[in-house]
Amino acid sequence: MPLVIVFTSLLLIVGWFGYSKLTAAPPPAAPEPATVSFDNRPWDGVVRFTPAELDAIGIRTTPATTQLHAIRLPIVGTTKYDEETLSRVRLMFEARIDKVHVHRGERIKKGQPLLDVYSKELAEAKINYEIQQIEWSYAKNLLTSREKLLNSSSIPDRVYLETQNEEMKQRREMEVAKDRLLIYELSEADVDKVEHEVGAQKARMTIRSPADGIVIERNVNQGNLYGPEDLLFVIAPLDHLWVWGNVFESDLGLVQLGQTWEIEFPFLSEKVRGKLDYISNRVEPDTHAVRVRTAIPNVDVRLKGDMLVQGVIEIPPSQDRTEIPRSALIVNDSQLYVFACDDQVVGGFRRQNVRVSQERDDYVIISSGAKPGDCLVSVGALLVEQRYETLAARHVGR
Repeated sequence: MPLVIVFTSLLLIVGWFGYSKLTAAPPPAAPEPATVSFDNRPWDGVVRFTPAELDAIGIRTTPATTQLHAIRLPIVGTTKYDEETLSRVRLMFEARIDKVHVHRGERIKKGQPLLDVYSKELAEAKINYEIQQIEWSYAKNLLTSREKLLNSSSIPDRVYLETQNEEMKQRREMEVAKDRLLIYELSEADVDKVEHEVGAQKARMTIRSPADGIVIERNVNQGNLYGPEDLLFVIAPLDHLWVWGNVFESDLGLVQLGQTWEIEFPFLSEKVRGKLDYISNRVEPDTHAVRVRTAIPNVDVRLKGDMLVQGVIEIPPSQDRTEIPRSALIVNDSQLYVFACDDQVVGGFRRQNVRVSQERDDYVIISSGAKPGDCLVSVGALLVEQRYETLAARHVGR
């Protein structure tokens, strides 16, 4: 019996020690070896893809080229009559208007009557011309008679020389009087008729058109008195027109003299082509645009002044500009960029900001930021952009 008690006691002691060992806190674990986290390194800006990813996603690249297509610069404008060929009709003397023969908008021919006028100044100029003619005729006849006397030694040489000088003086005064009538725009035929005019006929004159064209201004009415300072008519030629347009400052570097301007008249369904012949040297303060001009033919006289036009200026290809596929360009918050192949990383692409000269449906012309031969992502650029944005967001602030 005592042996049983002792054995039971030993079992209880051993069980207690075992329970104490099981319930005691475990010893601290040994530290694991340190590992390197690549996410903690500064991002180099390269978007990386494995060959399998490139193939699975379908990313393709293509080289940029020199500019192949002309830039078509849209431009709007208006037609104007050629200021350098406008005929402005004024009187050369004060006169009363007895009759007006033409109206505004009327097509006229050179030499066609415009006005009948009555002028005191004109009559005085004609009378003065007649007087100078008479005095010169007298001096000329006297010189002829004294030439005969000089040959027979009947008059001194001094008297003949005085007569010769007087004839020359009277001839010059007659010529001045005639020139005054020509300045008044009388023709040679009109001048020849002066000596046959009587009374009020000398005060009358018909003003004729100096050119073919259309009367675009008429500022004269019958019965009123007008002088040299008054503009009576403006006559514009019909064979051609000017077209004026506006080029914004941002596009001014593209525009040069001699470039082709294709002009469309939207309300006539008509197109014409002209060459850029003038570029203004100032920026208009209201529009911040530069005025440009071309001349266009008006063969059938269908075109009028102040018509609205639209069209494009063709900017020829340049070696200084680069052309890329439209699918290679990314537009994000007004930023324009492409993804170029990284020379140091296979399957790596870097983002490059670019400046665009023109964006078309299937191609883009670049003025800076990419050069011919650059390897660019042309298919899948948006997928590259998504990964780029993810990586950039992950590394912000690191």
